Amino acid sequence: MNTAATINTNNIIELHAQQRQQPGWHYLIAESVVFEKTLNHSNIHAIRIQKPEDEQVPNWIKRLITSGNCETIYVENLNLPEEEQLTIRALCTQYSVSLVGLTINDSHVNNVVQGPW
Repeated sequence: MNTAATINTNNIIELHAQQRQQPGWHYLIAESVVFEKTLNHSNIHAIRIQKPEDEQVPNWIKRLITSGNCETIYVENLNLPEEEQLTIRALCTQYSVSLVGLTINDSHVNNVVQGPW
């Protein structure tokens, strides 16, 4: 599973999505992180979902992947059991979905996930 590469001192994470013929949805499952509010790109479909209890996260991820319209799922503090990792990895491959685990530094303010997409 992919991980975010750089988190600066303001917890702003730059993410780059692959270009598709038909843009898919970008989902952020998080407790304290949000998407950047100034998404000026008309083809961007992004939704933030409040993170459920840890034991529910794998089912939410699987549902989003199998929806057929998902391009990327970003999850704050992603922690999956090994058997769920294998299942979700296979689904990501089958549906061409990227799963990105975000590790957040709580000592900083302004937790923003920033494009371009």
